[in-house]
Amino acid sequence: MTAGDFVPPRPPLARGFPGPARILRASVRDLLGLFPESGFNRHLMPFRTLARRVLVVNEPETLRRVFITGHGNYEAKSQHFQHALAPLIGDSMFLNSGAVWSSRREVMVRMLHPSRTPGFHPIFVRGAEELAARWSGEVDVAKGFATATALAVMRALLGPDEPWEAAEALATSFGTYESSVLAVDFAHVLGLPKRWSGFQTLAARRAAREVRAICAGRIAAAGARPQGLFAEMRAALRPDGAPLLDPEQLVSEVAFLLLAGSETGANVLTWLLYLVAKHPPTLARLREEHARILGGRAPEVAELPALTFTRAVIQEAMRLFPPVPYLSRQAAEPDRIGPVEVRKGDTVLAITWLLHRQAQLWEAPHAFRPERFLPDAPRKPPRLGYLPFSLGPRVCVGASFAMAEMMVFLSVLLQRLDVAADPSMVPLPGARLTLRPRTGMRLTLTPRS
Repeated sequence: MTAGDFVPPRPPLARGFPGPARILRASVRDLLGLFPESGFNRHLMPFRTLARRVLVVNEPETLRRVFITGHGNYEAKSQHFQHALAPLIGDSMFLNSGAVWSSRREVMVRMLHPSRTPGFHPIFVRGAEELAARWSGEVDVAKGFATATALAVMRALLGPDEPWEAAEALATSFGTYESSVLAVDFAHVLGLPKRWSGFQTLAARRAAREVRAICAGRIAAAGARPQGLFAEMRAALRPDGAPLLDPEQLVSEVAFLLLAGSETGANVLTWLLYLVAKHPPTLARLREEHARILGGRAPEVAELPALTFTRAVIQEAMRLFPPVPYLSRQAAEPDRIGPVEVRKGDTVLAITWLLHRQAQLWEAPHAFRPERFLPDAPRKPPRLGYLPFSLGPRVCVGASFAMAEMMVFLSVLLQRLDVAADPSMVPLPGARLTLRPRTGMRLTLTPRS
């Protein structure tokens, strides 16, 4: 650690490893409080509740075994993840496996291939400029980013005329769902009947219905000839010539894309603005790069690769605050990982919140150091120690979309606005479905001359 480092706040750590009582407490708060300081550096962490066995894998070679070479045995999302997300995204690709997952993913890969980024670029620029024009004074940037990133995905899917108000309603319902659903399905982990869990609270169920109704309404408003990617989803066929997706499945896939596409970018951008507000040297270096390459205007798509420090700052923000703080899988068959026997049905977790701060992989792991991601950094980031977009066959299909979006938003906003954080503010992250600031993120934004 050096005198110039900024170390962002993190939640209090647990004492010892999680048992049933702590899991019950975490179910109404968040998952970050489950693990002690030693959890940042232990490679394998098996623990059990009354009825479930869980193995946390926290080391590159073990991650390779679960998510790449042994993918077939660990393809399925855990029951916890399925229970958490099914009310929102139905039987979407994300919660499927096998042939259903494969056929739908093939469509998504074509839709979101990196070669299509130039077509999305005007959407990102327009969204960033709209957001900059709306912001002045003290603002909860988490809410603004949630709406702006949802709107970008809506316009990519359904056409450029999608309105801010629809995206705002969608982002509000997503936020209500995440704050209302329990962090842990305690009935599942304790082996109780599902009806006892209360995992989906009344507020969460209502918010899930609102999300799906908004998605269905926007699809209907797009009419018979939507202008965006949705047309490709609707036209996709099975080998027998029948539609790949029925109307309800189309709503599920749209809900999934809107959730994944907006939550990732919004959460990272929220933490990003806080980090640069708290670390003037990083803000100054970003401003120098933007002035030198962009000169006050929005970036062209061909200029994004030249914004190396902008990219590094985003990558470091995703290291410290991974948008998805844990990756969850369920073993289909018995296995052995190191000294640990894995039984059929066991849950295997990769906790990116822990992995990204492991001292054996990262120098000064809790410090904000964007320079570690620059092309000429003396120590390269560990290949399987950095997983902001997952890894293996189920790696995020929208990673290129998200990175381009975040680079455009950051470069436009910092050229248009000054940003400051109240010195007394201590934003703590909380993990339920994604890694969000527990109480929003209020920053002061002032238009630059």
